[in-house]
Amino acid sequence: MQILFDTDCLIQALENLVNSAVLNLCRQERCKGWLVSTAVPAILARAGARKGEVQSLLRSLAVLTPTAHDIHLALESEEPFEKALVARLVEVSGLDAVVTLSPERFSGLPVNALTPGQLQEKLDAPPPPVKEVRLLDITASYHQVLNEVEKETAETIRSGQFILGPKVSRMEERMASYCQAKYAVGVSSGTDALLIALMALGIGPGDEVITTPYTFFATAGSIIRTGAKPVFVDINDITFNIKPEHIERCITPKTKAIIPVHLYGQCSDMDIILQLAEKNGLRVIEDSAQAIGSEYKGRSAGSMGDMGCFSFFPTKNLGGFGDGGLVTTNSEELYKQLKILRVHGSEPKYYHKILGGNFRLDALQADVVSAKLNFLENWTERRRQNAQNYNQLFKDSAMTPFVQLPPEVFPRHIYNQYVLRVGNRRDELRAFLNESRIGCEIYYPIPLHLQECFKSLGYQSGDFPESEKAAKQTLALPISHEVDRRQQEYVVETVHQFFLGE
Repeated sequence: MQILFDTDCLIQALENLVNSAVLNLCRQERCKGWLVSTAVPAILARAGARKGEVQSLLRSLAVLTPTAHDIHLALESEEPFEKALVARLVEVSGLDAVVTLSPERFSGLPVNALTPGQLQEKLDAPPPPVKEVRLLDITASYHQVLNEVEKETAETIRSGQFILGPKVSRMEERMASYCQAKYAVGVSSGTDALLIALMALGIGPGDEVITTPYTFFATAGSIIRTGAKPVFVDINDITFNIKPEHIERCITPKTKAIIPVHLYGQCSDMDIILQLAEKNGLRVIEDSAQAIGSEYKGRSAGSMGDMGCFSFFPTKNLGGFGDGGLVTTNSEELYKQLKILRVHGSEPKYYHKILGGNFRLDALQADVVSAKLNFLENWTERRRQNAQNYNQLFKDSAMTPFVQLPPEVFPRHIYNQYVLRVGNRRDELRAFLNESRIGCEIYYPIPLHLQECFKSLGYQSGDFPESEKAAKQTLALPISHEVDRRQQEYVVETVHQFFLGE
């Protein structure tokens, strides 16, 4: 529950910081408390509080800073300024209530006003039944990251350095360390990460790149954009990742690289792939767009091949507030090449020896990624716990004859998606879940070799049976770190009802 403290309640809390009942609810993480930044001078003046006491108070709460527009609207209101501003911030920030000693002050306004006692009662009451579970709820983490994001973005806005610059460099250093790589280069999207990686290897017309047909379009689309040809290899029926045993038969004198995709957050079987690449003089680009923080035998996704490509699309485990991407590498030569390619091949400025592109990363996106990176490990562990919960709930409800659960073949799986194989009734189940307001999605309904724009590659239905079967039978369930146990129970109960009608 997200609550905003009214000034009177904050002044009372200052009188007993250690044993304040309402602050203890926040410290115990039973709710998240906020105060409006404009209330700080009033608290200092009216409570006779010292700065140290207010700083102690802030360790239990987060600060909500109104925009100039919020202040303007509050001044225009017929209500007293402080009251109007609090009501405005509760509404636009998606908070659940304002906690105040005088709830009657907010009568007539579209805001839920509670006393500290009423808040306690509400939190102690049995929770209402779950009626909806969203597949993705990007704004659910807004309250957790807001202060960090505001700090980072405010610095950038004041500096005026919006493209590349020190903020991007700092994010790159942190991401390289996180991914166990020597270098990282921020780029404009996950798709552009794949494209620039191919360009850095000099891949172009007449070349072939081996990859999987069961992935997001960008993997093969980026190969085509360089003028090269994607050569598809079918997937493993358990992990949905490329089947390494089938790669060697597809290698020709034209083959220049392999792009394994760490699909859904689980790494491909990289030992075999890397051995094949070394044996045949091929380069390896890891498509790690869904695998930030995933590991294969203790090695991080993006650290094993020549380069790793990541996406900061908002729905990813580590998402920005728009498009963004990253390329990791352990090669100083490739690192330098990537940095030149992302600025139109310019080195020094306005001097072009090679043809690059506009692959620059916005500093504001780097700010968001940097802020969220502080929370990523916690979010990942919660996703992993959610996956364990699902696995146990499905087993306990005798659902395993009807659904194939996603195994963790190579620890650690970071569950960008939790994908079930549900047989030939997949579309019926999807409709049934949607009727129960449970978000779910098909990743991906058409394998790339059957996409109309790739007809010229000459593939036909039946060429990659495992990919085609997965496209007809898989369904992703809500797995993000915001999903709680009760919501998961509702999802599993609904799946159980679909198959067994109970």
